[in-house]
Parts: sequence; C-alpha cells; structure tokens
Amino acid sequence: MNKDKKEGKNEIGKKRIMLITPMLHQGGFERICVFTARLLKDLYDVYLVVFSTKDIFYDVSGLHLIDLDLGAAEGKAGKAVNLYRRVKRLKNLKKELGIDITYSFGTTANLANVLSKGKDTTWAGIRGYNALSDRGAGLIFRRADCVVSCTRTMEAEINSAFRTKRSCTLYNPCSLEEIRELSRRETDEGTEGRWKGFVNRRGALIVSMGREDDLKGFWHLLKCFAVVKREIPDARLMIIGDGSYAEYRKLAEDLGIMESVCFTGALKNPFPLLARADVYALTSVSEGFPNAMIEAMVCGVPCISVNCKTGPSEILQDDHTVCRDRHKVYHADYGILAPIFEGEKDLNADTITAEEEIFAQELKNILTDRALYDHYKECAAERAGAFGTERYRTDIVKMIEGQGEMRHEI
Repeated sequence: MNKDKKEGKNEIGKKRIMLITPMLHQGGFERICVFTARLLKDLYDVYLVVFSTKDIFYDVSGLHLIDLDLGAAEGKAGKAVNLYRRVKRLKNLKKELGIDITYSFGTTANLANVLSKGKDTTWAGIRGYNALSDRGAGLIFRRADCVVSCTRTMEAEINSAFRTKRSCTLYNPCSLEEIRELSRRETDEGTEGRWKGFVNRRGALIVSMGREDDLKGFWHLLKCFAVVKREIPDARLMIIGDGSYAEYRKLAEDLGIMESVCFTGALKNPFPLLARADVYALTSVSEGFPNAMIEAMVCGVPCISVNCKTGPSEILQDDHTVCRDRHKVYHADYGILAPIFEGEKDLNADTITAEEEIFAQELKNILTDRALYDHYKECAAERAGAFGTERYRTDIVKMIEGQGEMRHEI
C-alpha cells in the first residue's frame, strides 16, 4: 500500500469516509446513510459498509458497497461473537483503506465503530431517542470522537446524562426538488393505479407514513380517525409503510372504519400518494427526527403531530423550547402540536383516550376551517426549505473539514 493510502488520502488528496449501517431495509437512518453516501461521493472517497445486504430496499447503484456478511446472531453468546467479528473486520478495513472518518448509524453499528477505532475519527450517529437507553449507549457516548444527534433536544439530553468528547446536532436532509419531481410521477410498479380508486374517492384524505412498529403508535391514529369519521363521514385514512399491519387491520374492522382505511405497504416512491393528502398525521410514541413529516411538508401537506420528545417541535416551531408542555395543544409556527398519548398499547376498539379525542378534534379543525388549513399548507412548504440538501451538505462538509464544532441553526 502506498504512502498516500496509509495516510488516508488518494492520489488527489481526497479524504476517505466510511459510513456504516447494519442493513439497508426501509428505515429512517438507513435512508440517511445512503443519502449521505450519495451526497459525499463526488467530494470524498466514500465506502458504505453494511453487516448484511439481505433484503436491500434502497438503491445503492454507483456506491462503493462493502458487505461484511455478519448479520444478526441469536443469543448472548452469538451476539458477543458477532460483535467481536464485526470489530475485527472493521478494524482491518479501516487500516487497509486508510479511513479518515467513520460515521455509523444505529446502535449496533455505533458500537462496532467505536470499538474498532484505529487512526480514524469516529462519529456515532444517534437517530432515535431510544438509543439513549440501549445497551452499550454509555460506552458509545464516551468513546466516540463525536456524537451526532438529529435533534437539539437529544443532544442536550446526551450531554446531560453522559460524558462526551464532542457533540453536535445535524438535522436529517431532505431532497426537496427530487421529492417534488417524484410526486409528479406514478408510484413504483404502477401502485398508484392500484390505489387510484381509493385516492380519488370523495372526502378528506389523512395520510401517515412509517413501518409497522409500535413506536409509530398507529393504534392511536386509527382510533383518532374513527372519532373524525363521526363528524366527517367521507374522510379516509392511508398508512404507507412496510408491514402486514394484521393487528391494525383487525382494529380498523372492530372500529367499523376498514372501508375507509388502506395500508399500502412499502413504496419506493410514495410521494404521488403523499401529495394527494389533505393532512399528514404523526401519532408516534417516540421519534428521532421524523423524515416522513418533512417529506409531507415538501409536498405542501399541512401537519398535525403529537409533541413527542424529539423532532416534531423542532420542525414545527422556530423556538421549540416554548412548546415544552407535552400535554397542551400548540398552534405552532408551521403546524399543530397535540398532547402526547398516555398509557400502553391498546387494541381495544371500545377504548378512546382523552388525548386521542384531542388529536381527533385538531384533525377535524384543520379539515373544516379553510383559513386554518390554507395557513398551515403554506407554512408547511415554506418550512421544508430549512431542511434541504444543500444545507445538510454544507454542514457535514464543515464537520469533515474540521471547521470547529458545528451546530445546525434554522
């Protein structure tokens, strides 16, 4: 290996960046990892490393992809051996490729990254609030050269609870022009035609996006929608995301709303459907930074979100600290924040909580008050511009080039 490669530079002096994610399934941090690789590949030598390429959802054509072929293992012993193998492989790769900066996404990738540190600078990407309580979180936060959070609230909590070498907030990027262009196309594999009858039916269309995961709180959304239907009988609900949604289909049946609900499954291009929505609803128990809500705003869709701990308030309010009370309704600068939902997962159709009633009322308000609707529709498109590609590129390049501690201000 020549001297340039040992120093982490190629013949023209480009820095070498390694991005690590466990897999490339449909998911928030996986999308950001691939997006970052594409954004940086013309500026640096970028290597995208995954633990397994099984069931890849995202397009990785044109990227330098390395598969460690060390997917998930069962049992404590299996996981320990797997971590050892991942660390060993990564340490050798970093040395062989002369990596300058290694940026990882997700807890398992972060752990392998900080434990395989050589001469590289390690960045641990924290994309979800639950990562703060994951096993190994303390080790990751102490060892990473920089902890990269996707919200200021998350960064503050990490710095309060753990000792970090350095930290910053880097909001997730959104390709504004690409989304707008994709929203004018037919969805992948003709699926717009599949849902055309539902989308074109009369009545307000409420949309939410996310994989089938309890954190997304879709049982709350279905119950809120059932309440909306009492006063707006022709309203419809579309949930876009990966999963069978079997238990949610049953809940919709029990609520008597199934004919007004559709579950599309995963779509590579959901934007034509999203652009047809009248309102975007986010009912998550927890979020990191809700990319799907930003994507809805790009399409000019007004948003109502629960004020869960990280993400929504920073998107919908200029000064998110004024929305600290998570049990109040805020008609914020760029959308509506509703109280968080209390209690455990409840698939009983006969139980509607006070918070679900409040969320439903805010949905009814925006669907029946034209002035309110027009205001937040305009605000949504305006706010989306703060999370564009160029801003993200500028900020991450500043970090790579070591231009002091970067904090993304909008």
